[in-house]
Formats: sequence, structure tokens, C-alpha cells
Amino acid sequence: MDTWHIHIEGQVQGVGFRPFVFALAQAAGLKGWVNNTVDGVHIMFNAEEKEAFAFKKNITEQAPGLSRITSIQLRKTQEKFFDNFQIIHSKDEGEPNLLLTPDFALCEDCRTELHEKKDRRYAYPFITCTNCGPRYSIVHRLPYDRANTKMDTFKMCPICLMEYNNPLDRRYYSQTNSCADCGIELVLFDSTKKVVTNRPEEIIDEVVRRWEAGKIVAIKGIGGYLLTCDAGNEGAILELRKRKHRPSKPFALMAPDIESLEEVRVEAEVVQEMQSPVSPIVLLEIKDGAKISETIAPGLQQVGIMLPYTPLYDLLLKKFGKLIVATSGNVSNAPIVFQDEKALDELFAIADYILINNREIVVPQDDSVIKYSFFKKQKIILRRSRGLAPTYINAELDLPPLRILATGAMLKSTFCYLLQKNSYISQYLGDLESFDTQQNYVQTVEHFFKIFNNQPEIILCDKHPAYPSTIYGKKLSHKLNIPIKSIQHHIAHFAAVLGENNLIHAEVPVLGVVWDGTGLGD
Repeated sequence: MDTWHIHIEGQVQGVGFRPFVFALAQAAGLKGWVNNTVDGVHIMFNAEEKEAFAFKKNITEQAPGLSRITSIQLRKTQEKFFDNFQIIHSKDEGEPNLLLTPDFALCEDCRTELHEKKDRRYAYPFITCTNCGPRYSIVHRLPYDRANTKMDTFKMCPICLMEYNNPLDRRYYSQTNSCADCGIELVLFDSTKKVVTNRPEEIIDEVVRRWEAGKIVAIKGIGGYLLTCDAGNEGAILELRKRKHRPSKPFALMAPDIESLEEVRVEAEVVQEMQSPVSPIVLLEIKDGAKISETIAPGLQQVGIMLPYTPLYDLLLKKFGKLIVATSGNVSNAPIVFQDEKALDELFAIADYILINNREIVVPQDDSVIKYSFFKKQKIILRRSRGLAPTYINAELDLPPLRILATGAMLKSTFCYLLQKNSYISQYLGDLESFDTQQNYVQTVEHFFKIFNNQPEIILCDKHPAYPSTIYGKKLSHKLNIPIKSIQHHIAHFAAVLGENNLIHAEVPVLGVVWDGTGLGD
């Protein structure tokens, strides 16, 4: 019997891949091990050649739904014999070559347990498993293991630890595993920073009572704080607009479930998108005569709506039974607030109450926003953030083997880091007119350098010399003594669309029309 090695690359960490491989190996009667490293998942096992290739095929065809395999290689290796099959500890030496896993919305299994009174996690606002929960927003280094996330401060209770170590359990090696006995805690504060309650059995009722009274509540989610209020209370919405200095820009809504979306047009592809692991805000057409307040999206015939993507939001919305406004927790043009201390210092200028939890956020993110085209129902991503960022997967895109930082432009800012032919496109960071947004931009770039344990060897920037992203790129180029190349703004737009649609090497000319009035021209 030979010894074989399989190396798998792609989005394979934080998606239950090791438990999946373990179960597959057990079913096939194979002996060996599986582990995470900084360049993906590695498997070593004993098998005959026919068994080895069948094992590889089963991994490829039955991989967990949240995973994305970009490469799987099988080779015979130095002979070694194993007594059983096990998951071994991850290794974090060397330069990471991994796709960063985004944050996932609450899965249906956890949602069922959340509302099942006999379940031990009934009404626990932070229920997760290998198929859902935060990933990118809480990881501070790779590979994705509990010790490398903000869950490392929460020691699992004996029952959670038993689940974590049980190969037959859905929470086997679930890095975010916790329960009410050992997990994350909530505290509700009023505007004097006095604790209203920290009792789990009271929190949901207290927040709902505040909404019913027309109050504004800031709630900490996966990527930062959301400002919330009753979407049917025009006075509360107008007060939120006044305090947030946002006179007309539309607010997003959160609905308890699909059935509550009676005032908008909801088609099959929309339902599927809203209930997906991304759970984005989706722009939906408002029906004629709908009772949605004009103050939600003034002058518009569409409104952005999402479903509860965390167990906390699900508990709150089920209890409230109506739509709420759920907009980014920030002052207009500033980045979303994600640190508890800053929330307590700044958000009381807008919110009447603040609901915090003690799980820290490493990387702040707004909610992703998508829409579907009117005629062809083509999905269009308007804001790529929670649930989508930061990994971009396109196996057909031929990328150079260089470490390249593309710093982006000025408005709706993002940047891209190309590393070992993997594209990492940051979450939406906002407009760089604000100093706070500029700071957040730099911190996110430097987080990428830290998490991947390297720095770029070339920088691409916008041709406009006054863009903060261009200024940062030039400073970094000087600091690292690496080349920098300026690219005209509209050419960059066109090139991005060519790349996204695999037309870089098109054999016929492609006409690009860029409807963008800003950017320094040639």
C-alpha cells in the first residue's frame, strides 16, 4: 500500500473542510491525517492507487457548499504508515497562500436550533457552526484556527469542547463554537452610558420595547454597528436623518423574513440571494400604493432590504415582527464604527441606546449591496463587502506571479492585493474625503500585509495626484523602494470590466463606454 499526499488550495479554511475530509476518509477506511497550513489543506494517507484517485474525486465532487477549490493535487510520497485517520494541528510557518474566507450568514440548521426551546442554544444570540458565522471580520492571522481569531479569549465549556472534538458533530472544529455558558455576552447602555441590562433573557425584549417607543438603537453586528429604528415610525426615521446629517440618502431596511416583504416586488432569484450565505442588501422595486414611508428612500421607486444574517438580528426581528431601518453606524461620510469604546464615545450623538457584545471585530465591514437588471435579471454588485470580501475567485483570469498593490481611487474606495496569483479585493471602504476613512483604508491595507506576512513589490495607483489613495501609494513606494505605475481612471474602469468578463485577451476589438465624470484624464 502506497502513501499519498493531497494539497488543496482555494477557499478551504473556515468552511468545515477538515471535518469533511475526516468523515470521507473514515467512510473509505483510509488512515492518515489532514491539516490546515498557510497554503491550504494538506492530506497524507495510505491507499492503493485506485483508492487514492477515488478519494481525490470524492473530495472534489462532494466538497462543502461554502468551499471553493481552485487547485487540488495528488502525488505519491515517501512511504509512511498510519494507525488511524486524524485531524492534526495547523502549521503557520511561511508565507500564507490562502483565500480569505468571508463572513457567512446564519445557516438554516442554526436558525432552527435558535428557536427550538428544547435545544441547549435556544435564544443564544451567537449560535454558529462550521457552516455559518464570522470569519474574515475576526481573524488576525492565518491559518484560520480559533487561536488566530478573536474567539481565542472565550474558553469552551465541557459540552462545547466535546462537540468541537466529535467528528460526527456539525460543530467539529468549528472555530466560533460557543454557547450561553461559555460565550459572548451582550450589554445594553442608555445615553448616560448606564447599563440598562446585561441579562440575556431581557436583552431582546428591552431592544424591541425601545423600537416600539420610537427610539434609535445602535447594535453591534459582524462588521460593525448598525443604527436601527422602527421602519414604520416616520418620526424616528426623521430624527435619525437629522442626527446622522443624512437628509435624503436612502436607508436600508431589515425584514423579519421573506413573507414580510409585501410592499416590494420579490422574484425567485431575489429570494435565493437574500437567503444565501452572503445575505446582502438587495435593491427591490416598491409596489404602487405601498405603505413604505417616503422618508426611507425619498424620491426613489426602489429600496434596499436584507434579512437577519446573525442570530441576534434574527431573535430581534422575530420578536418585533416588522421591518426596521438598519443603516451603518457612523456619521455621514465616516467609516462604520466597530470598536466598543468608540461606539460609546461617538454613537450617542445619534443613538438613544447602544447594544454591545464582547467579541472584538478585527476588520470592519458594511453590508454588501446588489441589484438585478430589469430585463435580463443579471446580478449587479453595487457594494462588495460583508459576505463577499475579500477574496475574488476567477480561475480563467491569467494573473502575473507578482505581489501587486492596486490602491484604487477616491470614491467608494477599495484596493486590490495580488499575491501568488490570488486576488484579494478589500471590502468597500467609503469615500476618502474623510480623515477617518483614510485611516481605515491604511489600517486595512496594513492588515493585509500583516495577515499575509509580506509586502508588495510593485504599486499601481490612479493618475490623479490628489487622491489620498495615490498619495499613500507614492509614500509606500518610496518607503519600500519599489516601482509605482500611474493608470488613467477610466482606463482602469474599462480594464476591470474586461478582466471580470475574461476579455483581456479577446481576439476581436472590444468597445468600452465608461459613464464616469470624475478622474484626471490624459
